[in-house]
Amino acid sequence: MFEFVNPKWTKILKKNRLLDFESFWNLPNEWFEPVNTRRNGWSGVITKNIGKDLFFVKKQENHNFKSIMHPFSGQPTFLREFQNIQYLINHNIPTLEVIFFGIQGNQCVLVTRDLNKNNQSLQKIIEKKKRFSKTDLKKIAKTFRTMHQHNIQHTYPVPKHIYLNKTNKDVVLIDLEKMKKRFFSFQAPIRDLYAFLKYSKESMGEQDIKYFFRKYFKNKKPNLLQKFILHRINRKITKL
Repeated sequence: MFEFVNPKWTKILKKNRLLDFESFWNLPNEWFEPVNTRRNGWSGVITKNIGKDLFFVKKQENHNFKSIMHPFSGQPTFLREFQNIQYLINHNIPTLEVIFFGIQGNQCVLVTRDLNKNNQSLQKIIEKKKRFSKTDLKKIAKTFRTMHQHNIQHTYPVPKHIYLNKTNKDVVLIDLEKMKKRFFSFQAPIRDLYAFLKYSKESMGEQDIKYFFRKYFKNKKPNLLQKFILHRINRKITKL
């Protein structure tokens, strides 16, 4: 058994009798979205209002991923998400705020604070404006660059998984279960920038795309490695 409680929230959680695994696990399962089932396991999300804040309580049972270290029984996918969140925090990359995390047997709970209070998803921004602002593109490019400098690949950075702070436009990435470390420095940018452009290019003109890459690479003329990355991305994009 393992439990993590965010010290910042201990007093509030204690006041609401939500300081351990059982208290979160036993909350009524009024699902926020359809439950995801996998073989003999399941994974779902409920919401919980505590004071003025809304929390997302993610529960799962027998919902595992297999790895080299755990090739047979696997580990909970929420454990990987929790570890990825902690990794981003350690590298000063804005991410979700974990309130509580716990594992008990084949059951797992991950509690995070709702982002929508102070942030807005890129998908909603696109729906309202239809086009990106240069500020948005600059902030997104900077976040990707910082992440890729550590060889971190998000894997699926589509507009619904990218949030921008309503005040300072800081970028927060969600859906981190598939985030991974890559061995070569070019692997993460090829995958992530392609995925981002694939689902965002309809809201970006040619000049927007050029501006985005200038801010990502931090120069006007790409070097040999950057040209290789751009070539691979363009090849993938032209096949769409």
